[in-house]
Amino acid sequence: MIKANHSAFHKWLMNSYINYILRCDFQDIVFTNTLQPDNRSILLIPNHFSWWDGFFAWRINQQILMKNFHIMMLEQELSKRMFFSRVGAFSVNLNSRSIIDSIDYAANLLANSNNMVTIYPQGKLGSQHHWEVQFRRGIERILQKANNTRLVFAVFLVDYYGNRKPTVTVTLKDYEGCSSLHEIENAYNSLLKDCIQNQDNLFTT
Repeated sequence: MIKANHSAFHKWLMNSYINYILRCDFQDIVFTNTLQPDNRSILLIPNHFSWWDGFFAWRINQQILMKNFHIMMLEQELSKRMFFSRVGAFSVNLNSRSIIDSIDYAANLLANSNNMVTIYPQGKLGSQHHWEVQFRRGIERILQKANNTRLVFAVFLVDYYGNRKPTVTVTLKDYEGCSSLHEIENAYNSLLKDCIQNQDNLFTT
């Protein structure tokens, strides 16, 4: 697997780039709520529907969570874009026994309260219009290995409304329930459904 190899310069460069392209390509990024930072490590679980998703997670961390950023990427993608390993990306190969190494690596990162790890537990891209996502078992195993980790759900939704450029709506929620895969998946899908149903109300004038 490919491990994260942080570089202060690369993180500065990435932050500048992300801020620039988000300003250029989006009308706004609207947070429907916020979270209070605490002294636990954070496992962030967002929906995964676009090329932008990792950049959205970066913005959440920079603006709200304020931890050392890490994100799990497919190995075949990260190997083509090794720059991302310098800003916190590490790899997973879903079709190899090395997936265990990636799970253990993520759990070890979460043992440090200064770290956050972003994982897309559905393991693949899907439409933002799907009201349910199916989680792979890795997320459950990471939580079993990681102690005192804060599990945060994130839902990203994108709409244009009356503008040339789209607006990103971000909803965050702490999850404090059972750590079983079934319970986590159900709780996330309940939040996703609520966000989709409420999306139109956010922009009603």
